[in-house]
Amino acid sequence: MSIQASARHILVASEKECADLKQQIAGGADFAELAAKHSKCPSGKRGGELGTFGKGQMVKEFEDVVFTAPVSEVQGPVKTDFGYHLIEVTARSEPGKPLPPPPGQASARHILVASEKECEDLKQQITGGADFAELAAKHSKCPSGKRGGELGTFGKGQMVKEFETVVFSAPVGEVQGPVKTDFGYHLIEVTARS
Repeated sequence: MSIQASARHILVASEKECADLKQQIAGGADFAELAAKHSKCPSGKRGGELGTFGKGQMVKEFEDVVFTAPVSEVQGPVKTDFGYHLIEVTARSEPGKPLPPPPGQASARHILVASEKECEDLKQQITGGADFAELAAKHSKCPSGKRGGELGTFGKGQMVKEFETVVFSAPVGEVQGPVKTDFGYHLIEVTARS
């Protein structure tokens, strides 16, 4: 397992605005409040929280900071194709060890398909020893399929109700499903919960 990190960021259009926000944070302003007010990224609504991710999931310039900068120190402005970022690494794992989710959060992976029958067939394959990540990459209709179905870390209120009910109650490491939502049928495996 590669190194994982959790981070939050604020994305703005100009280097000047980014530098101004960094000064406000240095002066005691709340990072999450500034993210909610100024960030162009949808994560702004969550205080800039991006959850947990591994190498290869973010753009290079962003990742270079996340996997080298000291934890809890605001970095930036960092320029990417999206604009200018302030980045704060909130946690980083040791090589080979997963990063535990923050209190009240969970990490999960899933496979999303159109029919209940396809979902049951995939569950049988997994029970028979097939690799969850490989099946997710091959069959899942969710973009997360490319990452083996990994959804990262999230809290309550971030997923649809039927999905969330399973994630916050099912045993960790046990494949659940078929679970029906408005998106289709899911196989869900909780990978960590705190």
